[in-house]
Amino acid sequence: MRFWSLLGLGLLAASPAQAALDYAGLLTLAADGPIIASYQDFQSQTDALKQSVESFCAAPDAGGLEAARTAFHATTDSWQQVQWIGYGPVEAFHRGQRVQFWPDKKNAGDRQMLALLKDRKADAVDPNRVVFASVAIQGLPALEMLLFGDGQADKVLAGGDETALRCRLISGIAHNLNRIGGELVHEWAKPDGFTALLKNAGTGANPYADHRQAASQMFNALHGQLSAITEVKLAHPLGAAAAEARPGRSENWRSKRSARNIDINLESMRAVFAASFAPILAANGKSAAADRFLAALTEAQATLRKLPAPMEVAMTDPEGWKQLAGVKAKIKAAALILETDIANALDLQVGFNALDGD
Repeated sequence: MRFWSLLGLGLLAASPAQAALDYAGLLTLAADGPIIASYQDFQSQTDALKQSVESFCAAPDAGGLEAARTAFHATTDSWQQVQWIGYGPVEAFHRGQRVQFWPDKKNAGDRQMLALLKDRKADAVDPNRVVFASVAIQGLPALEMLLFGDGQADKVLAGGDETALRCRLISGIAHNLNRIGGELVHEWAKPDGFTALLKNAGTGANPYADHRQAASQMFNALHGQLSAITEVKLAHPLGAAAAEARPGRSENWRSKRSARNIDINLESMRAVFAASFAPILAANGKSAAADRFLAALTEAQATLRKLPAPMEVAMTDPEGWKQLAGVKAKIKAAALILETDIANALDLQVGFNALDGD
C-alpha cells in the first residue's frame, strides 16, 4: 500500500552523540524477533485460509462459509501485525498493495469485482493468472467483499454456477495471498535477504550507508503507522461529528473489524518497540522515554477496547464518536512522544511521509 511508504527519512550524518547507540543491535533484535515471526504468522494464516476455502468449495455449506470467514479474520489479524512495514520486500512487485489495496478512494476494487461477477470472468483471478490482475482485486478487500458483502455472501451458497464462479474467485485470491506470504518470509529470511541487508548495513553493495540509516527507516515506519491510524483509519471515516461519520470509509467496514485492526496495529508496534528499541534505550539510560511511549500505547488501546459497539456502528452515535475521537487524540500523543522524546534519545528524526501532502 503506497500510503504506508515513507519518504525523506531525515537521515543525518553520524555524530559523536550517537556513537554509543547500538543501531545494529536494534535492527537485529527487531528483524530476528517480532518482524520475522509476524511474517511467518502471516504465511501460516494464508495457508490455513487457502485450505479453508478449498474445503468449503469442495462441499459448500453454511458451516464451511463461516469457517472461511474465520480464516479471513485470522489472516487479516496477521496482516495488521506487519502493516506498519511499508519498505523492503513488501514494496517489491507491489506486494503490499496486492495484499491490501486500501484506502481505495475511487472504489476500484468494488467496481472491478462487480464487473468480473457480471461478466462471469472468474479466470481473471485464477491461481495461475491472479498476479496479472489488477491489484485492487488480488487481496483481502476483494475477499472481504465476496465473503461479507451485502447480497454477495449469500450468493456463495446459491449453488450451481453461482457458487462455482465465486469459489473460483475466492480460491484464486486465497492462493495469491498464500504465495505472497511465502515470498515475504523467503525474502526476509534467506541468507542474502533483507534481514542480512539490515545487519550488514554500510558494507558492500548495501543501499544503507550505515546501521543508523537503516534504524531511521524502521523508526519512521513506526511513526508513519501512527500517523496513518489517526489520519486515515480514524479521521477519514469519523469526519467532524457523528452526524458526518461515514462508516463505509473504515478499513474493514463490511466485516466490522476496523477497531480490531487498530488494536492489533498498536499491539504489534508495542511488541517491536519493546523487543528492539526499548533495550537499546535502556542500555543508554533512556528507559523513561521508552516507558512513556509504551504507556501511551496502552492508554490508547484501553480506550479503544471500551467501545460499546463495533467502530463502524459507534462512530454514528455522539457518545461513540466522542470516544473514538479520544482514541485518535491518545494515538497522536503517542506519536508526539515518539517524534520528540524517543527521537532525541536515539538521535534520529521524523522525516516526511506520504500523509504529509508534500
